[in-house]
Amino acid sequence: MAVATTAKQKQSTKARILACCRDLFNERGPEAVTTAEIAAAAGINEGNLYYHFQRKELMLDALFNLFENDLRATADQSHEVGEAAFFRGYIPSWFRLMWAWRFFYRDGASIHRLAPTLQPRIRQLSRDGQARTRAAIAHFARAGLMKATPDEIERVVVNGWIIATYWLDFLRSTQGVGKITPKHLDAGAHQIRALFEPYLTAKGRALADAPE
Repeated sequence: MAVATTAKQKQSTKARILACCRDLFNERGPEAVTTAEIAAAAGINEGNLYYHFQRKELMLDALFNLFENDLRATADQSHEVGEAAFFRGYIPSWFRLMWAWRFFYRDGASIHRLAPTLQPRIRQLSRDGQARTRAAIAHFARAGLMKATPDEIERVVVNGWIIATYWLDFLRSTQGVGKITPKHLDAGAHQIRALFEPYLTAKGRALADAPE
């Protein structure tokens, strides 16, 4: 029993560290946050922090595992919730993901410096996410919500992925936005919806415009 309790405590401490890392990294970026701040936020000393994670690269790697799971779940969300809810909720769900993990979207350069080994995984996850998004849009077309050729679907997927991936950079570099809020991400969702607009059928437009 003692061994099981110790393992559970270790997992709990590790999970708490990662939750604090995500909050702090989302707020200020991984390079700006010190290990002392992470330890203090998690309620442990730095020695205990280093027992679990010897450097930030390992923290980012563990956080990426969680982000990867969330991204795949978002891309693979089931339309069993109902066609209307699935259709209306698909784009906003991506921006909720972006808000929850905004440092991965906003701080690519610093993540590359701190954890260069993540780059192949980031590229692969991007390819997988696009493939899953492509499948969702093809489903909308088969359901009569959109009328689009495979080439048109491909353009929507690629352009939508570019907007979602670089939206935070766009806000910072061209709009001077320093602190991202959910309203900024709502604006990004509207930009992506504009890509869908030319391909919506009457049925699709009625569902998209219907009140929640």
